[in-house]
Amino acid sequence: MVLMTPARLWTAAAVAVVGAGTAGVLWWTADGPAPYALQDTPAVTVEVRAENSRYPDTQETTEDVSELVKVYVQRLLAGDAGELAGIGAPWFTGRETQAGEWIRKYQRSADEPVRATVREPVVPYLAQVELRFDGGGEQVVELTRGDGTWWVVMGDGDPVKP
Repeated sequence: MVLMTPARLWTAAAVAVVGAGTAGVLWWTADGPAPYALQDTPAVTVEVRAENSRYPDTQETTEDVSELVKVYVQRLLAGDAGELAGIGAPWFTGRETQAGEWIRKYQRSADEPVRATVREPVVPYLAQVELRFDGGGEQVVELTRGDGTWWVVMGDGDPVKP
C-alpha cells in the first residue's frame, strides 16, 4: 500500500495542475488546418511576396495568408461564385453576390500569372493584398482573421468582429 503523505499529495497536485495547464496552452495556441485548400484544377500561377517593410510581421503575415491568396485566385478563375464565397469570412452576409461581381470583373485576368503583394499590416488580424494580373488589371483584396483562420473580406460585415 502506498502511503499518501502530505508531500506526495502536494507533488501529485502540482503535477496535475502543470499537466492541465500545458494541455490548455497547447489547445489554445494550436491552429488546425484551414477549411480551404488548393484544388487540382484549374492550375494557377501566383507569386506571393511581402511588401518591403522594416517590420518582421509583414513577412509572417505573408506566410500565413499565402495559401488563401492562391486559393482565392484559383476560385476566381474557376468562376463558381459559391466556391469563391466559401473562402469569404463566414460572419459576413452577401458573400456570393460579391463573389459573382469579382468573377465577372477579374476571372479572365486570373488565367495569366498573378503577382500578389501583402501590404504591411496595421493590426495582426487584418491584411491587404494587392493583386496584379499579368493579363491586365489590379485588385486589392482585404483579409481578416477569426479563430486562427484567415478569410477574404467579402460582402457585408465587420472584419474586426468575427
